Amino acid sequence: MNREKIADRIYRTFDDAGNVQSLSVLCNELLAQQTVSWLELGNAYRALRGVRLRNVHCRGFSVRLIFNPGRAVNTTASVGPQDIRERPCFLCSSNLPEQQKGILYRNKYLILGNPRPAVPSHLTLASLEHRPQGIVEHADDFLQIAAELGARWTTLYNGPRCGASAPDHLHFQAVPSGLMPIENEINDKKNLLPVNRDHGIRQYLGIGLGRDVIIIEGEAAHTVRDALCEHLEVLKKKAFPSEEEPMVNIMGHFNGESWRLLVFPRRAHRPAAFFKEGEERIVVSPAVMEMAGVIVTPMERDFDRLDAATIESIYHEVSLKYN
Repeated sequence: MNREKIADRIYRTFDDAGNVQSLSVLCNELLAQQTVSWLELGNAYRALRGVRLRNVHCRGFSVRLIFNPGRAVNTTASVGPQDIRERPCFLCSSNLPEQQKGILYRNKYLILGNPRPAVPSHLTLASLEHRPQGIVEHADDFLQIAAELGARWTTLYNGPRCGASAPDHLHFQAVPSGLMPIENEINDKKNLLPVNRDHGIRQYLGIGLGRDVIIIEGEAAHTVRDALCEHLEVLKKKAFPSEEEPMVNIMGHFNGESWRLLVFPRRAHRPAAFFKEGEERIVVSPAVMEMAGVIVTPMERDFDRLDAATIESIYHEVSLKYN
């Protein structure tokens, strides 16, 4: 898709043509403008003021529960091949709501306000081209986006079989940094097991956090990318030899000097309780934010009854042991 075809969708443009404002500032301006000019987004942000929050302390880690009925469509999305074929792609620019605008990012992505935000300032970065979700060939984009958004934002990726509500359309997300409990928990050295320090890369496994997480840190984008791809290849050989991409969720942050990636290996999209009926059903569908410690449920009864043991069980069920 070329630039002319999406001209009426562009709020601002970010590229190498001498931007006066940072990408972070542009994104904040976009959200401020869209919550006024786009009724759906304005209503969603007003609804966020009334969400219920609750912290749950588990063994060695904590989670923040959010009761947000506005996320029901995302949490319960049907993402099977037939379901995808039978619905129009809601990330293609031709199918966006009339009032939705975005930032044209390097003529590759359209940065949009997420119409069903899990948290305030929730962005979706949708590829201009309709192509499948996949991280390996777009890892450089992911790292560049994280760097240009800056330290105030965390960039997110959901694999096509573990959280992406549009697995047929390449996209990332971004939210303000510091919202997810694991961001602070991995700063505690006792939660980190060093595994590698080659080529300027620092790599760790998270321990005692209820689910496996691989941490990659480095100052050079290409070495961070290579380390990520090496881990993905290990996961592919370990558990998904017949798949194009292993099941993973990824967080990325750039502090001004170095990148930090958190990779969550997965073995299941949803826990068994998601598919049960009646009172036994728990409507939690872990994507990257849930794996990072922010569990969003659209059902108030789940918000009220989820406890440490149940949360630990959900993580155990959907996570893959790396070693």
